[in-house]
Amino acid sequence: MKSETAPATGNEESLKRSVEHLKDAAEELLRTTADETREGWHRARATLGGKARALTSDVSERTRDFAEDARELGDKGQRLVRQYPWAAIGIGAGLGLLAGFLIRRR
Repeated sequence: MKSETAPATGNEESLKRSVEHLKDAAEELLRTTADETREGWHRARATLGGKARALTSDVSERTRDFAEDARELGDKGQRLVRQYPWAAIGIGAGLGLLAGFLIRRR
C-alpha cells in the first residue's frame, strides 16, 4: 500500500502562518536592535533568536507527527472498511438519512 502525503489543512496552514509571523517579527527585532552595543541587548537578541528557532523546530516536528498520526488513522479506517464493507455501507446510509432529516427540518 503506497502512502501519500495528505494536503495541508486550514489549521495547519494557519499555524504555519502564525509561526512565520512570529519568526518575521523576531527577525525584525533582531535587525532593529543590531545597532545597540549594550551587553543586555546582545543577550536578549541571542535568547530571542534561539527561542524562535526552537519554536519553529518544535512546530515543524509536531506537524509531522500529526500528519503521520492522521495517515495511520486513515489507513486503519480504510482497512476496516475493506474488512467490513456492508457495515460501512450501512453506517454511510444511516448518516446520510440523518443528514437528510436534519436538512429537511430547516
